[in-house]
Amino acid sequence: MIVIYEWVNTIIDLDNQIYELEIAISINSKELSRWENYIDMDGDLAKHQTFLTAIQKQSKLKEVLRDLNERLKKLENEKAEIVELIDKFQGLEQCILKKKYVEGLTLESIADELGYSLSYIKSKHAELMRIIRFNKKSIVRTVPR
Repeated sequence: MIVIYEWVNTIIDLDNQIYELEIAISINSKELSRWENYIDMDGDLAKHQTFLTAIQKQSKLKEVLRDLNERLKKLENEKAEIVELIDKFQGLEQCILKKKYVEGLTLESIADELGYSLSYIKSKHAELMRIIRFNKKSIVRTVPR
């Protein structure tokens, strides 16, 4: 059971990292377009630099984007593997955690779907989160510094 909670923590962490990578990819893509387009208004950075500087910046940004996309794919694959493992477990706790953190459902929709009252699902989720936080703190304390 503890393993499931660690996996949920990992999924939450992966989701945060994926979100940050998607933002970085978006920002770098926009900057790349500003360096690439000499004719359009988007190419404002390229117009104020030498051609060689613009090409170097484009090359660097393409490399950064390639690295970011590789990291994104790796994180998405890790998340998919964890979701696949969670799918193998049974029980209400795993069902709540999967629906909330993997499928992205609200606690209200989980209660409706599973046929439980919202208050019961909320209390069960709160209990699970306390267990997860406690396990996370225990793991941090046992790590040697």
